[in-house]
Amino acid sequence: MKKICLLFCLCMSVHNLITGQDYVKNFGKFNVDEVKMTSYHLDKDAEAVVLYDLGNAYFLRDDVSGFEIVFERRTKIKILSKAGLDYANVVIPFYYDDEKMEKVYEIEGYTYNIENGMAKISKFDEKNVFQEKVSEHWLEKKFAMPDIKEGSVLEYRYKIISPFIVNFRDWEFQYRIPAVYSEYTVRMIPFYDYTYILQGASKFDYFLNKVDDNLKQRFQGMEYNDNNFTFGMKDVAAFRDESFISSISDYIMKLDFQLSAIHRADGSNEEYMTTWPMLIHEFLKYPDFGTYIKSASKNTEDVVNGMALSSESTSEKTEAIFNYVKSNFNWNGYKNRFTSQSARDFMRSKTGNSADINLFLCGMLNAADIEAFPVILSTRDHGRIYEKYPFHHVFNYIIVLVRTDDRDILLDATEPLSYVGILPTRCINEKGLVINKEKVEWISLADSVDSELTDSIYYSFCPTLDTAFLDVHRESIGHIALESRREYLSDPESFMKKVFKNGMDPKGEARSLNSSEAELPFIYEYSAAMQVESVENKLLLAPFPGLAIPENQLKLPFRSYPVDMIYKRKHSFITVIDVPAGYNCMDQSKSVSINNDLVNIEYQIESTLGMLKVKGSYEFKKPVYLKYEYFDLRKYMTRIVEIFNSKIVLEKI
Repeated sequence: MKKICLLFCLCMSVHNLITGQDYVKNFGKFNVDEVKMTSYHLDKDAEAVVLYDLGNAYFLRDDVSGFEIVFERRTKIKILSKAGLDYANVVIPFYYDDEKMEKVYEIEGYTYNIENGMAKISKFDEKNVFQEKVSEHWLEKKFAMPDIKEGSVLEYRYKIISPFIVNFRDWEFQYRIPAVYSEYTVRMIPFYDYTYILQGASKFDYFLNKVDDNLKQRFQGMEYNDNNFTFGMKDVAAFRDESFISSISDYIMKLDFQLSAIHRADGSNEEYMTTWPMLIHEFLKYPDFGTYIKSASKNTEDVVNGMALSSESTSEKTEAIFNYVKSNFNWNGYKNRFTSQSARDFMRSKTGNSADINLFLCGMLNAADIEAFPVILSTRDHGRIYEKYPFHHVFNYIIVLVRTDDRDILLDATEPLSYVGILPTRCINEKGLVINKEKVEWISLADSVDSELTDSIYYSFCPTLDTAFLDVHRESIGHIALESRREYLSDPESFMKKVFKNGMDPKGEARSLNSSEAELPFIYEYSAAMQVESVENKLLLAPFPGLAIPENQLKLPFRSYPVDMIYKRKHSFITVIDVPAGYNCMDQSKSVSINNDLVNIEYQIESTLGMLKVKGSYEFKKPVYLKYEYFDLRKYMTRIVEIFNSKIVLEKI
C-alpha cells in the first residue's frame, strides 16, 4: 500500500498517556465529575472547554461510483460560564453541486445537568435541526442543544457521507476555547493517495499508523486492508487573539488534505497532485473558466466597438470597460473560482457569482485588445495559499490583472463602489496566481492606495457651561471610504445612528456627501450636544469624542504571527474649541511627535485669541507587521489610546 505523505515534520512516537483519554468517552453516559467541574485547571478564564473531539473518516463501498467517504464526529463540551453558552449552538457544513450532495445523518446529542441534587439527562430532538444555504456550494445543518445553562455538559455526534472523493474532510485540533483532547483517525485504502499539511505544530502528541490486518476487503478482484492513521493533540490552548488577522484558519492547529492520485483496480493511475504550470493549463481548459473567457470576448465585441474606445489609452479603455461591467452586472454574493452559467446566459441574466463577473470582465478587456489575465486567489476568510503546494481547493475567488506600459492594475467588478486601482479588502490576502499560459507568476494583492480618515470638530458652549455643542465633519478616502460607503448605502439609518456616541444628544439630522461617487471623498457630518464634565473650577473635554481608537486591541504580551491591518491607514484630527471667557487651557505646552518605520504619531495644542486648536494624527505605515515588530507596535498602540482619548483641562482664571 502506498503511504500518504506528511509535508511537515511529524512525531512518530506513541505517547502512552493522553490526558483527554482519561475523560469518559462512553456516549450518552452521565459523568458527575464533569458536571461538577467549575473551571479548567489549565485555563482558569475559559468560558468553556472541549473535553474531547473525535473524528473518524473511512471509505464505504458504493455499487454506482465505487467508493464514498464517511465522516463521523463525536464532541463533548463543558460550559463554564455564561459566555460559553454559544458553544451549545452546533453548525455542520456540507457540500453539494448540481448533481450530487453530501448527506448529514444520525445526529444525536445529550445535555447533562444536576438539578436538586439529581442527575438530569436531556436528549436532543433531531426535529429541531434546520438547514441553511450559506454559499453557492455549501449548506449548513444547525441546531441548539437542549436545556443549556452554566455548568452544563453537552455532547453530540453525527455522520456525513460524501460522494466527493476530492473533498476529504480536514480536521481542526484548536478552537476558540481550550481542548483537553482532539483526535482524528483516517482509514485509507490503496485506490486513493492523499497528501496532507500539518499547520500550527511541528509534531503530534499522539500518532499511530497501523494496517488493519483483521479485516480483509475485496474490490474488483483486488484484496486489500485499510491503512489506519490516528493523529492526536492534548491540552490544546484556546486561540483567543483574533485581532488583525486574515482568518483564524491560517493560524490554528489543523490538518489539510488534498487528493494526490487515484489508483484503479485495472492498474491505471490518475495524478491529482499537480504542478503550478499544469494547474494553470487545466484552468485554461475548463469550460467554466478558460473557455468562458473566450466566449465572453467573442460575445462582447459589438459592445466594445460601440463604446468608441479606439482613440483612448489603455488605462482609459480599462476604466471605461471596468465601469461598464460593474454598472451593468450584479454580484449575487457567491465567491467561486468557476462560473455558474455560460457567457451568453450571464449577459441575459446580468447577475452571477464572482467568477461570472470577473472572467466576463477579462474577456471584454481582451475584446478591446487589452492584455488582461485572470488571477485566482483565496479571500481573507478562506485562508492563505501555500505556494509550495499546488492545491486546487485553496482558491475560491477571481480578479483581473491588466498590464499597461507603466503599471499593473488589479480589478474586481463585483464591487460597484470600487474604482480602478482599489480592491475590496476581502481580496487583499498576500498573493494571487496569474493564469497565464506563458509562465507561473505570483502577484502581490497589496495596494498603494492612500486610506485616511480626517475628523474636524468644532466645540462651543451654552451660557451655563454645562453643555457643549459639537459640529463634526468626517471625511475619508481609499479603503476607509469604500467600507464606510458600503455600510452607509446598505443601511443609512443604522450607519448614522452609530456616529452618535454614548452621551451625545443629536441636534438635527446627520448628512452625507458623495455617497455614490466612488472616486471622491466620502463625507458625513453631524451636530450633537453633550454634557460637560466639571471638577471644581475646571472643565474637562475630550477633544476627539468617541472618534479615536478606544482601546488597545493588541492585548497579548507577545504574538507568534503577524499583525495584519490589511492596508496602510491614517487618522487625522483637528478640533477647534471656543474657549469660554475667563478660562485658560492648562495643557498648552503638550505635544507628541513619534515618527519611525512603524508609525507616525503627532499631537499638539495651539492657543490664540480665545480659541484652542488641538491637532493630531496617527498613521500605521505598514499593511502587515511582522511578529518581531509586535512588541513595539503594541507599545505605540497604547500610546495612541492614551494620547487621543485624554481630556483637555480648561481652568477658570
